[in-house]
Amino acid sequence: MDTDSKASDRCTVFDLPQLYNRPSAFELRTALESLRIRPSAWEASKASTEADIDEHGIPSYLTSIISSPLAWIEDDDEKEQIWESAGIRLSERCGRSALPSMSRKFSIPTTKDHESISVTLHEPSLTADNLGHKTWLASYLLAKRLSSLASGLPLLRKSSQTINGPISVVNQQVVPKAIELGAGTGLAGLALAALFPIHVHLTDLPEIVPNLAFNVDVNASHPSASFKGTTSVGPFDWSDIPSRDGKHTRYDLVLAADPLYSPHHPALLVAAIGHVLKRSKNSRVIIELPLREAYLPQLEDLKTRMRDIGLEVETEDSESGFDDWESAQTPHGRMPVTCWWAVWRWSSRASHLC
Repeated sequence: MDTDSKASDRCTVFDLPQLYNRPSAFELRTALESLRIRPSAWEASKASTEADIDEHGIPSYLTSIISSPLAWIEDDDEKEQIWESAGIRLSERCGRSALPSMSRKFSIPTTKDHESISVTLHEPSLTADNLGHKTWLASYLLAKRLSSLASGLPLLRKSSQTINGPISVVNQQVVPKAIELGAGTGLAGLALAALFPIHVHLTDLPEIVPNLAFNVDVNASHPSASFKGTTSVGPFDWSDIPSRDGKHTRYDLVLAADPLYSPHHPALLVAAIGHVLKRSKNSRVIIELPLREAYLPQLEDLKTRMRDIGLEVETEDSESGFDDWESAQTPHGRMPVTCWWAVWRWSSRASHLC
């Protein structure tokens, strides 16, 4: 079927119940449900409505419902439901920051061909100071990359070969430990715990932790979960790192996805990594972040500071995907983004390696 034929098969705003015909409450509710936009999880297909409907004229249609008194509908509760539903449908077309709380499911490939796991994440409504409540593209790409990186990461390769069954019954001293810094909604850390027999500690600022803990509980603690690893959650403010002289847990693996949002973050992040990363030749840091033009100086600063504390890049590359941080030029949130990722290790010149 050619493009013109497909376009002609799509419904338009004129196929929806028109207010001048005084449609019933049921007809309006059904039409509004068909206009629901499913949250994007950045797969090949873009976010879409429940039905195949041309978006042209839909915002005006929704606005007309919100502004109508719906005088022919007698039940006031019915009218309130219709106005509320129309308002939500309109907000779905106004960008991610306008949306109410949502849940969405992400599919993460495993180390076995053609198999995947699902991670369901709750995202509260966004505010400017709580961007950690959104799942960002870099987290998704990093989560998807973990299975392909495993063969090159000694601790993951070894744990997969030597630990069988639930690690809760294994001597905890032999279980590798990982930490995710700035975990946000927890996608990368949850994927790591699902795929490998490893303990993952997911951390973020105190105000982000409640939703992070909720997502960890829903996924890792659910009776039907088939996670190979275990998880824990806690606050970690990079600007308030305890004295290095105190005893604290060090980790074999550090994850950080999209961690740079200000000129101060490279120094804070590297200090946090130096504080928590075990000084072992098998320890690794995996970082993935979008190549935002405004933040390229921070990326270069990050690389310099990582080298200054004795780390070196083992492997790096870039990859592209689509995020859902909308602009006027990206209907339904299809914003192309290129991300840089790297695996870091302690260099041979680093001291006190075990």
